[in-house]
Amino acid sequence: MLTIGEVAKEVGINIGAIRFYERKGLLKPAARSEQNNRLYTDDDLSWLVFIKCLRETGMSVEDIKKYYDKVNEGTSTLPERTKLIENQKQKLLKDIEEKEAQLVHLEEKLKRYYRGENY
Repeated sequence: MLTIGEVAKEVGINIGAIRFYERKGLLKPAARSEQNNRLYTDDDLSWLVFIKCLRETGMSVEDIKKYYDKVNEGTSTLPERTKLIENQKQKLLKDIEEKEAQLVHLEEKLKRYYRGENY
């Protein structure tokens, strides 16, 4: 079992984010120690790593909640979960394309500057 501080450090998020995810129902309520400190399992840690990944791809907390609810419903929801993740993947690929186009634009601007052009 890991403390909230250990989990936060391991995942790379702050303690407040973990508490927020619990309040929003994205994470089952943590077990408690005799001192009433939150304790987390390796499964909780893995799930938080995935939440962080989804958030970094731009998935909303609401959509993560939908996904989490489907996970808890069991394997019968695999098609729905697959669709949610596929949709997020497509959004991420579009974002990557846009970022690549922006990078090309910046590189072209730098080439002009290196040639001594003013614009």
